[in-house]
Amino acid sequence: MDSLYHRYASPFSFVSQMIQFGRFSEFVDEFLEITEEDTKWDYYLHKVFDKSFAEFCESVEPKEQMSTEQIETTVQNSKEMLNTFIPEERG
Repeated sequence: MDSLYHRYASPFSFVSQMIQFGRFSEFVDEFLEITEEDTKWDYYLHKVFDKSFAEFCESVEPKEQMSTEQIETTVQNSKEMLNTFIPEERG
């Protein structure tokens, strides 16, 4: 929500207009793309010193799409890790 207020003075009326004109999905896709690019740029400015921005962007882009099987395996592994986690009691 902060990102919307940061970019648009009145995000509720803007979003209402996007819905009214049937462009809400397009707006969300574009907004997420812009936000991702801004996040990459901020990270690059503060953490990356040995590459150009284009090189950095290329290095963080996924090389290939994950298959459904790979996603399911990753989710299962994550669940197993969480199931074995026992929080430390603080007294």
